[in-house]
Amino acid sequence: SHMRLVARSPPISSRSQLGFMRPGLRGQINREFGTVLGEGTSQIQLRRRSGFGGMKDRLGRSLKRTLTIPVVSKPSQYIELIEQKMPERVRSEILAMYNSTCGAIITDPALMGVPIDDHGFHRGHAVFDTCNIHNGNAYGIDMHLERLLSSAEMARIEVKFSHAQLRDILLETMAAAGRPDGVFCRYWLTAGRGDFQISPRGCLEGSSFYTIVHKTWDRDDTTAVKEVIVTTPVKPPLLANMKSNNYMINALSSMEAEDYGGSLGIQADVNGYILEGSISCVAIVGEDRILRTPKFDLILPSLTVKRILDLGHKLLDSGIISGIFQNDVHIDDVLQAKEVIMLGGHHVVPVGRVGDTVIGNGERGPVCRGLQKLQYEDMLDAKMLTPIPFRSN
Repeated sequence: SHMRLVARSPPISSRSQLGFMRPGLRGQINREFGTVLGEGTSQIQLRRRSGFGGMKDRLGRSLKRTLTIPVVSKPSQYIELIEQKMPERVRSEILAMYNSTCGAIITDPALMGVPIDDHGFHRGHAVFDTCNIHNGNAYGIDMHLERLLSSAEMARIEVKFSHAQLRDILLETMAAAGRPDGVFCRYWLTAGRGDFQISPRGCLEGSSFYTIVHKTWDRDDTTAVKEVIVTTPVKPPLLANMKSNNYMINALSSMEAEDYGGSLGIQADVNGYILEGSISCVAIVGEDRILRTPKFDLILPSLTVKRILDLGHKLLDSGIISGIFQNDVHIDDVLQAKEVIMLGGHHVVPVGRVGDTVIGNGERGPVCRGLQKLQYEDMLDAKMLTPIPFRSN
């Protein structure tokens, strides 16, 4: 009853406030808290017999009875608890991890983790990238590492690993995962571990590097999806142009899209010009059969889009499209398009509806099919592939 009264009542800071209380409430305060109010009293005096002092004692005794969190001081105890509470999907889906803080590749998910003092974790001071794995090969590994190092430079991360060292780490971690297909590689480069300050000045050991290889999920890129123009605020150019660990805006964009039956969401600037999806770029095809996609000025330089721009001449030669450009794309252009296509992670996904507007006939169109064919063929091109050095048993 004490807590309920405090929650309902306004704070009391002077005797003059008591004068405005109705008599019943003053009497209630006297009864509940044992107050002594007399002429000239300058404050409320609380008796310990049944007031806050007693409540504090009771609270202390209650805490002593209910604190049951185990205190762990040995690695074996920690690993046992992690194994007990680990979701089965984690146990079965994450196949290998490289951790530069120990300099080893780990294949037991119970041992995989990131130090709590790593600035990539507690400050988000990190950049990341990914790599597709297909038929025992790493697809486009070098162009992804180049983007990672470019992002690290923008994030002012002093990288202690060379391009060649990072490449070897990725390939060896992929090999340790032991699967030629159906897996995906993600990796992070952080400012390093050392303290909990805002600046990484105290990260004396330098940058850290983490890699995981996990199973992929089934996807159907033949069925058109619904997307939504979201209202989530956009990133500033610095964060938009680098592939930083700060994906809060991306996550909120996708969540807003899901609220309205969409998937990734499509962001636009204040003037209504399209930017990007949460993890993909947007391309449209109009009545003129020209393929258009936004410029990279205010969005992440998509490697999927770059490959499409490099290979697009094949669609021009076949007459599927009449042109391919990076330029401004307005929301109105999207809603009037014959095709809308999401491009990201080297996937090409048809969009059949944007909000309440049906795009074309609502199904995958000829340009999307042509782009998917180009992407598939590119993942078979020896110039884009690096063999994974699997270890023989």
